Amino acid sequence: MRLDRPPENPGMSRPLTRSRIAAALWEQARAGDYRGAGKAARDALAGARRPAHAATRVELFLVAAFCSMRQGHLADALGDIESAARAGAAPHSMLRVDVWRAELAYFQGRYSEATRLVARVLPELERRGDLVYLAFALRIQITILIARGEHDRALSFGDRAILAAKASGDDYVLVQVLNVLGTVHFDRATANLGAPHARAHLTALDPADMVPMEADAREALRLFRSARDAAERAGYEFAAWYVAGNIERLEILLGRAEHAIHPIRKRLAMLQARGARYDEIVARSNIAWGLRTLGRYDEALHELNVAQTLARETGTANVLLEYLEYDRSVVLGALGDVAGARTSYRRYLQLTGGLNRGEPSPSRPGSAAPARRPLEPYFLKRADRYISEHLRDAFTLPQLAAHCGVSSRTLEKAFSEFRGLTPVAHVRAVRLDHAHRALVASKMPIAEIAVRHGFRSPTTFALEYRKRFGMPPSRTHRDAKR
Repeated sequence: MRLDRPPENPGMSRPLTRSRIAAALWEQARAGDYRGAGKAARDALAGARRPAHAATRVELFLVAAFCSMRQGHLADALGDIESAARAGAAPHSMLRVDVWRAELAYFQGRYSEATRLVARVLPELERRGDLVYLAFALRIQITILIARGEHDRALSFGDRAILAAKASGDDYVLVQVLNVLGTVHFDRATANLGAPHARAHLTALDPADMVPMEADAREALRLFRSARDAAERAGYEFAAWYVAGNIERLEILLGRAEHAIHPIRKRLAMLQARGARYDEIVARSNIAWGLRTLGRYDEALHELNVAQTLARETGTANVLLEYLEYDRSVVLGALGDVAGARTSYRRYLQLTGGLNRGEPSPSRPGSAAPARRPLEPYFLKRADRYISEHLRDAFTLPQLAAHCGVSSRTLEKAFSEFRGLTPVAHVRAVRLDHAHRALVASKMPIAEIAVRHGFRSPTTFALEYRKRFGMPPSRTHRDAKR
């Protein structure tokens, strides 16, 4: 990569010096005034003093496209991009138009097309030294890889993207790159979870699942804070405020949802005032996650329903729509609406299948991407809650299956496929883990601890405990008293 050349008319963040209005409108859009900047760009293009220079017209169309995308007006964004392509500007401007085509394709869930466009423009952007758009295109590549669950491949582009963003001198693009790399670590955190918590989406998690993913969560927090600090230094208050939303998601994950929900709601109100409908979907999804971890399922369902309606109205068809359906299945299951939960989970599977089917790998355009494993079904979370609430009680597999609204065979199959063990083995492991914590923290007699955790026979408890922890319960209890 040649980083010694200055960026050649780097549109998105250092708009063409020949047009002060384009530069001003890019800054207005970056500040989060999507409605105002988009309208002003269209007014400038339609007015009597329409810019004569083709490159300036391209920039104004791209400002309008960017603002339309953030407001969820994807059809308008497509029209703006096509108008930019017809403006007759020089090849370097057309490269930027293709980058925005790739961004729109990502928003619409057309990952194959986005991948093809990025692969085509990257070599030429690098050759021309258009470092801002090089970093921007790499950021799009990374987002596609996140959607495909290819986290390690996404991170392999990180150094190159950061290097290009820093060399461009554009703090806004650097913020975007740091933010998306934080998101890679944020999402990859779940990949570190083994059975029984092998999931692939953070809003599917509960705070108790945090321990195996702590290293990635901390790296995500470091990158998000770096992005926020860079935005604040450059005076991009809206971008800093936006990145702060990701930090609040980490607060939810760390078990501090009650502290995160209020600031996210404040962010939601501002997003609504600015017409940022795509960002509103993300904010509502995060609020729903926080509410679910607090057991406020009715409120969580409301947020998910509104977010889902917005996604359909705006034509948002990327991975976000999948996760909205998945989250609805979990919340509906918690509310006891088994039929609704089943329907939402089936829709989620349909969306996931559509994404996986025939999509090439973003990092290897000519190859087929590995299919992403679907998230575990909603009724396993329902089973988790039932088990936790009935640790002391004896219950059968058919009783657990009936509570989950599925057959015993379906429950057994799901446990085997997603957690790698039978329901009986899972129940035993949960009881032993709770009993272990009680032995460490309590002075209660061992026999009573065994009974409280579903073991009627002290002998059976001692045998199973030794199998799981490699020592008798009496030793754990004794060591804890020292």
